[in-house]
Amino acid sequence: MSRILTIIALLLYFGVSSFAAFEEETVLLYLFDEEVDDEATDLSEFGNHGEITDAEWTKEGKLGGALVFDGASSLIEVPHHESLFPGGDELTIEAWFKPASFPGGHPPIARKGSVPESGWGFDTPGGKIRGFVYTAPGDPVVAQGATPMKIDTWHHLAMVYDGSEIRIYLDGELDGEAPRKGDINNNDASVWIGKKAIESVWLDGTLDELRILNIAITEEQIQEDMEGIVFAVEVTGKLTTTWGRIKTESRR
Repeated sequence: MSRILTIIALLLYFGVSSFAAFEEETVLLYLFDEEVDDEATDLSEFGNHGEITDAEWTKEGKLGGALVFDGASSLIEVPHHESLFPGGDELTIEAWFKPASFPGGHPPIARKGSVPESGWGFDTPGGKIRGFVYTAPGDPVVAQGATPMKIDTWHHLAMVYDGSEIRIYLDGELDGEAPRKGDINNNDASVWIGKKAIESVWLDGTLDELRILNIAITEEQIQEDMEGIVFAVEVTGKLTTTWGRIKTESRR
């Protein structure tokens, strides 16, 4: 109860807008803080909940709980929803990731569709990050990262597309970029997290704070989100607005 009262006091003192980080522009937000059987619970207004297969929830996340992918059969499949296709030329994907190993191929953080129908994707070939955007089937542009991640170490990963270029960030710093213009290719495919759609390529490690937005956020905003995503939501029968989630645990 004391934690709730403290949060309410902060809201009243600073105002909700001081803390809320792009609620309306967030189309998927998985914080993995509460264990729910076979479901990744989306805290965005769109309810893009995902079906979990063979991944394990852990309390030992970067900031609270997290989800462990085994590199062999773990995945989350998120059914298609129009919100997951931005409908234009802006997109951001960000997450905390602690790799356990670097499997072959292009183990994905998240991607929309398989190769023939891809719209966008963010993956980890060879332990480096890579972001790509298709503006038409068979027409990808890829931004390749330069810096290897470290095994058993938490890294913050982000991909941003703003209609003129793709940028990827490792631990809050620009790590690769590529020019790209045009609207993102539309498709009705699921979003695959931890597995490369129809191919047997798997992510091996732990994910936390996975978010997808329909806008391009700045490097400064990415660095702020590294401290913990703040999200205000309505609570029926309670105060008009309160915290949906704020992570304040010390960084591990």
